[in-house]
Amino acid sequence: MPSLSYSFSQLEAFTAVAEHGSLMKAAMKLEKDRTTLRDLIDLLEDGLGYPLFVRQGRALQLTAEGEQLHRQAHLLMRQARAFEQFARQVPSADIQELSIAYDPFTPRRFLQALIAQIVKRGIRLSLRCTSRAEGEKALTSGQADLGFFQANNHSVGNDMEWRALGAIDMDFYAAEPLFADVARPCSLLDLSLTPQVVMHSASDLPMARRLQISGNVMVANELEMLRGLIEAGCGWGFLPTHFEAARWRNVAAIPTVVGNEGISQTMVTIWWPGSEKRMLIDDTLAQLSALWRAEMTRTG
Repeated sequence: MPSLSYSFSQLEAFTAVAEHGSLMKAAMKLEKDRTTLRDLIDLLEDGLGYPLFVRQGRALQLTAEGEQLHRQAHLLMRQARAFEQFARQVPSADIQELSIAYDPFTPRRFLQALIAQIVKRGIRLSLRCTSRAEGEKALTSGQADLGFFQANNHSVGNDMEWRALGAIDMDFYAAEPLFADVARPCSLLDLSLTPQVVMHSASDLPMARRLQISGNVMVANELEMLRGLIEAGCGWGFLPTHFEAARWRNVAAIPTVVGNEGISQTMVTIWWPGSEKRMLIDDTLAQLSALWRAEMTRTG
């Protein structure tokens, strides 16, 4: 069977007439002469070997074959227009990309607001939830451009820069039956003898040591798994209040001897100053403080 030869203009004419039902309306839409459209469709029909339209008064109606072909032609036109739009953007510039690494405790509300702003600027974005140690490696190697992590006591070194972002409040949470037989407020001994669910693995030693109280620890670095374990009474968690764990099924904040006033973790932004994307990073850094304040003070 000989191969079919057709052009973009022929498909454009065919789909326009099929959608508008007349040569006149299609010509107005495409800003072309009716005779030109008629010639393009005639050429397409000649190549196919069957008619695509029948005339009904002044209107043109698709034949059965035309109906089937129109669905495919419509898809092809959408793909062609997408290609055209993308092709126009290619020489315009460097396609900007930003990769963000973040700690499991980074407030999702803040992240989502930041993502929305970055996407509006036409920047391609990738995100990874990871430990502080792995995040710093990714920043140093250029696999990540910005990092949001809990502050720790060690220096980020001469190769990295950092800036305080804000603080997240922390509290103790557990399924209500887990400490049902324990006098309140719970002592640190009570907590240490009961399994604890944490979101930082032992590979992130500085963070794991700061957050670990119990001698029996389960690691769940995915939020839904962490929630399921705590709801099931498998252990308690020392968690950011922005997780809103008190709204989880049968879960409540646990009164402890240390209380919960003033228990917080500082979040920082870290980046590598030698990055080729310094202007893009600086533009993003300029938005962070306002975004953090807006999202972390918003209720509901």
